Amino acid sequence: MSHGPLVKIGAATAAEICANFELKEEAKKLLRDGMDPQTFVAALIENKKYLDAMDFMAHALPVREGIWWGCLCMQHALGDDLKPADRAAATAAIQWVMQPSEENRAAAKAPAASADAMSPAGALATAASLTGGSIHPPEFPFKPPPPFAPQGAVARAVKVASLKGEPAAIAKTQRSYVELAIQVAEGRLI
Repeated sequence: MSHGPLVKIGAATAAEICANFELKEEAKKLLRDGMDPQTFVAALIENKKYLDAMDFMAHALPVREGIWWGCLCMQHALGDDLKPADRAAATAAIQWVMQPSEENRAAAKAPAASADAMSPAGALATAASLTGGSIHPPEFPFKPPPPFAPQGAVARAVKVASLKGEPAAIAKTQRSYVELAIQVAEGRLI
């Protein structure tokens, strides 16, 4: 599949992005000095390192675009088959993507906490809630979210979503989710 420039990715090299998460050894072997993000994600796809590619794209995309990518994957995996708590979490994540305000970020905390711990919706609402503010309740001292916490939550959401289909189709689904992230990075889907 031919791709256009990944205009939403600000990093000049793949190594800049990989420094923000733990890349597995097999995937590290594909990384070359000065390699651009597009070439690296293509190498990951070619070598069927789809989970590594999901981690990479979750950290490469701006947070808003990453959460949107996660929402697209969740919709593909689950459609409207969401429990009420997961539906509320999905709604909160989408509201933050559509209007990434402090109010919507704070509003995502409760649905994130109420959602199923292993649900893509819960992870995406968590990602939105970790985009700023304090992780402590208001009565405690301010403590910012850990670095790259939203990106990690997005990666978790996409990986979990990719496992929701038929076991024989998981690799194909994972590849399609990475391709979807590339389309988001190209600016075609947001």
